[in-house]
Amino acid sequence: MRYLRAFTLIELIFVILLIGILGAVGTSLYRPQHLLNDAKFIRAKIMKTRYEAVGYDQRNFDGTFRGDNIGCITVDRAGIEGNIAKAGAYRLHKHTQIRLAGMSGNVICFDVSGRPHDGDFSLVSLLHDAADINVTDGKRSYSLKLYPLSGYVTID
Repeated sequence: MRYLRAFTLIELIFVILLIGILGAVGTSLYRPQHLLNDAKFIRAKIMKTRYEAVGYDQRNFDGTFRGDNIGCITVDRAGIEGNIAKAGAYRLHKHTQIRLAGMSGNVICFDVSGRPHDGDFSLVSLLHDAADINVTDGKRSYSLKLYPLSGYVTID
């Protein structure tokens, strides 16, 4: 008579225990990156605004400036999210805070060459030093740097 070899109860418990430990380690390593996603979204909105401004002359024929907001973005929650139809379905995380340093206000405008200005399009408002945008949720933070001549934004 042949006996069939099967797993013992101890072996089955040991395998289930290993699967549980691997699952616990795997889930603890997965952390949602809300703040990094928000920083990338803010960077994308600023770069999109810069892209829209390149080649769009804000001056009228008599040298005065137009009153439209093409090429300008307000760096706060309402300005970044803007219209939900334009922003898509993405919303900033509820704990995300945005601080802008290195400028007098919170409006960044880009001229026809893509250079950033502090609030309007005059020559005196042209940025000469990098502006820092700090995105934080109270625990972690990311710094976005807006470079003065190129208008390019990096995440540090």
